[in-house]
Amino acid sequence: MGFVLSASVFGILTMLAVSPKNSSNLPTLFRSPPAEFRPLQIIHGFDNLGSDTETIRKRLQELRALGIGGLVVNVSFRDYLRSEKQWRLFLDGLKIAEELGFVLWLYDEEGYPSGAAGGLVLERNPDFEAIGLVRLVSDDGKVRYEVRRMFEGTHCTENVYKKRRYINILNPEAVRTFIALTHDEYAKRISNISKRIRAVFTDEPSLMTTYIRPPEGALPAIPWVEDLPNEFRRRKGYDLMPHLESLFQDVGDYQRIRCDFYDVIAQLVAERYFGQIQDWCRRHGIASSGHLLAEEKLLWHAMYYGDLFACLRRMDIPGIDMLTSDPRTIVVGPFFIVPKLASSAAHLEGRTETMSETSDFMQRMGIMGQKRRAWLPEMKATAAIQFLLGINTITSYYSHPFGDQRERADYEHYCTYVGRLGVMLKGAQHICDVALLYPIAGVWANFYPTVLSMYQPHPSKRLNEIDEQFVNLCRLLLQNQIDYDIVDERAIWEAKVEQGRFKIAGETYRALIVPSTDAIRLLTLKKIAELKRQGVLVVAVGEIPKFAASRNEDSGQVEKLAKQIFGNDAWFPASDSRLIQKLRSAGCGVLIEPQNQDLWVARFRRGNLILCFVVNTSSETVSVTVLLPNGRGASIWLPDSGEIQPAQVEREGAVLKVKISVPAFDSLFIVQGT
Repeated sequence: MGFVLSASVFGILTMLAVSPKNSSNLPTLFRSPPAEFRPLQIIHGFDNLGSDTETIRKRLQELRALGIGGLVVNVSFRDYLRSEKQWRLFLDGLKIAEELGFVLWLYDEEGYPSGAAGGLVLERNPDFEAIGLVRLVSDDGKVRYEVRRMFEGTHCTENVYKKRRYINILNPEAVRTFIALTHDEYAKRISNISKRIRAVFTDEPSLMTTYIRPPEGALPAIPWVEDLPNEFRRRKGYDLMPHLESLFQDVGDYQRIRCDFYDVIAQLVAERYFGQIQDWCRRHGIASSGHLLAEEKLLWHAMYYGDLFACLRRMDIPGIDMLTSDPRTIVVGPFFIVPKLASSAAHLEGRTETMSETSDFMQRMGIMGQKRRAWLPEMKATAAIQFLLGINTITSYYSHPFGDQRERADYEHYCTYVGRLGVMLKGAQHICDVALLYPIAGVWANFYPTVLSMYQPHPSKRLNEIDEQFVNLCRLLLQNQIDYDIVDERAIWEAKVEQGRFKIAGETYRALIVPSTDAIRLLTLKKIAELKRQGVLVVAVGEIPKFAASRNEDSGQVEKLAKQIFGNDAWFPASDSRLIQKLRSAGCGVLIEPQNQDLWVARFRRGNLILCFVVNTSSETVSVTVLLPNGRGASIWLPDSGEIQPAQVEREGAVLKVKISVPAFDSLFIVQGT
């Protein structure tokens, strides 16, 4: 990222690779997972547990007895960051939590979205407020542009926590003030903070130029900051101001200008918000983590931060939130894509730890029907699906089960279940054969702001097609036991090619899929052409690119090269099985007999073991035979019970056929030695 790694930073990166030191003690750890592999409970202030240290200690002991391994904590929301009394209570609670052996993270805001410091940032300087550039049309049809503060109808007013004015995350001084008021205060008060706090959790920062519930008189708005014209000229080499209309209307060279604009926006969000926090954390020997807003759709990525990958690359522990604990909703809807995006971003940076803020929010709010808490089988399945997709740390927003005995027993079981998944997968090396390009440039090329709610379809039919086809393609691969990483264009540029494969950080792939997209960088296409020449399987699915993702590149060259690489054949996997057949013929994925789309599979390497993790995403037991390399033997590890059993196998030449039966919404590991 352009900075020099100090010794303390190397220490952080080593710390992030939390895993059992060797595989010989893995069975013991699997049966009784240590704290560092168990869920962390989010507790917004120790005063929520009690007003004195004796009561706080009792409550924390109860949480520890439930099998919770860590806490995500903050100073009380009451008189947030202002009350010395609350600071003393927080430090007392922190000391008790340390004595009880909890892993400790800090949460960096009073509620969310992070950045406000409970309103203190804007108290210090009201000019730090989020702004947007709006388009106005006079009665005589003349167009003018105006900078306005963004508030009503945005995430400022429509989040569940509090209606509160918010900072402009494009403004570096606003973010510096947030860090000074929040992070610096924690560092000042927590002695030896690098040894006591593992990570800092930032929650849903975003640009405020998208409407959730549009107010009367709302105007389309694009993200803005005072120095944006200068930054745009510096980064792209031309003047933005004559091209503003192309950002609002399909006029001029709008596809390439929009790509340049949202690329710059994404760079600024990544550098000025996430980058400043990461830099602060690294200086203090702490990992940066947290999650963004609305990760489920590519459209929302463009709206709220420009590019999800640009932001997640600036987290030491990339994170997500999972608002539902209904496993079928996760796999049938767009939710499954979110953990896959975060884990892929981690892999591109060579990181092995990821985080999910997991809850049953949608169930408790009645969004899924009857208001209720999630049941234990749902909670376990939600965890298993996320771990299969690359998450390996759970920060839990499930309610504290202090009362009902059955709920306490269920939560204890859940914590142990998650701990076993963590023992196996936290710090393990992901193994997959397929890389799938993140087609955000195609979304940028077709996106313009509207006064619609974010939940309404965008007027651009092509944008919606790119978004929907991408999610459907991601699901199709998993339903056919073909795991993958999603890779951005930068990762393609940096890929190293050898012997029919290409390598990005610690991952090695034999196939690259380019999903339906309108725009791509010429440099990316040139690298894809090189991959194909070197024997990598390269496949386009849907419409191939026809626009350059920058005004500094020639769309004619992009269209010509795309046709040379991909031909004119458009594959649509919803009705065409050729993609799966092509990947299978290249040796991608894991074979099962009979085929079953409800069984999802991912592979990992831990030490001298290969782990094949299998999750049943359906409400029925699934029995299949899994085909694996012969000569290694196999055993079955059951996260639900902690049992380790010999596998039922048949040997057929170079193939080991492992018979498994996976109960509804359950999981298991097939473990082989190398």
